[in-house]
Amino acid sequence: MRFMRKWLLMVCGLLLAVSSMMPLTAHAADQKWINQVWNDYKAYNKKTVNAYNNYQKQIDKQYKQFYDASHASLDQLEKTLLDDQKLWNEKLEADLEQLKAKYEGNRDIQDKLREYAREINPTSMRSSMWKYVSEAKRHYMSSTLWKLDKEMSDTYLNSMMWTYKKTITPTYLNSAAWKMSKNVNEHYLNSPMWKLKNGSNAHYLNSPIWKYKKGQISKSAAKSQYSKLFKTQTAALSKSNAALKQQITAMASGTEKKLGELYADSVKSLEAQREETLSRISKLRAEITGEGFTWEPLLIKE
Repeated sequence: MRFMRKWLLMVCGLLLAVSSMMPLTAHAADQKWINQVWNDYKAYNKKTVNAYNNYQKQIDKQYKQFYDASHASLDQLEKTLLDDQKLWNEKLEADLEQLKAKYEGNRDIQDKLREYAREINPTSMRSSMWKYVSEAKRHYMSSTLWKLDKEMSDTYLNSMMWTYKKTITPTYLNSAAWKMSKNVNEHYLNSPMWKLKNGSNAHYLNSPIWKYKKGQISKSAAKSQYSKLFKTQTAALSKSNAALKQQITAMASGTEKKLGELYADSVKSLEAQREETLSRISKLRAEITGEGFTWEPLLIKE
């Protein structure tokens, strides 16, 4: 009996020792805590994605407002120039007919009249009026208005507006908006949200929650590892998106500033060309009749 009793005690001792060395089983895991980790992740994901979507809507709206306002200004500038050219063309054509009738047969004036006729002709290459008309043509390559129009176009490669638009477009590879969209995308490989999702998932191999559920680590170790993972990935996401937002803000304000300066320079250039054109035509008329024209600035009011 003593031998049997000693043997039983030894076996029980061995069983207790082995059981103390065995990891936690799946049944012993705190499923409530595991579920809470996953629910907390889903709540963080929803909050973060919603914030990103709202931000994207905001920058899209800001871009559209700037785009629409810029093109409205361009359209109005073009209309002002076209209306002015129409008035002067009609006035100069009528004046030429009067001068022809008045000086008909006067050979001394004919050369000046021909020069005057050429200078007021908007289709005569390099004439004074042609220069004014050409600089104010949106589709005449390298004209003042053409350059302004192209910089305002978001489809013209490398223009100011194109560069701004691609920066805020989440489908444009490696743009700031694209990087932001990937940071919050739980399906994008190695993004902060992808890492956080997998780290929160009890079914993802070697995640802290998976190792705890499989009994490989204790709950306290799982909590410690997960806490570190959560802080690291949320901080990485926050830091990256904050920097990308600064990049977008700088792009928006920089583009608005540069396009505003280009618009102002274009207005000055067009006003200067108009002044040069009318001065040349007025001088020619004064050489013929002794009297030129008078006019007021069109675009820049003194």
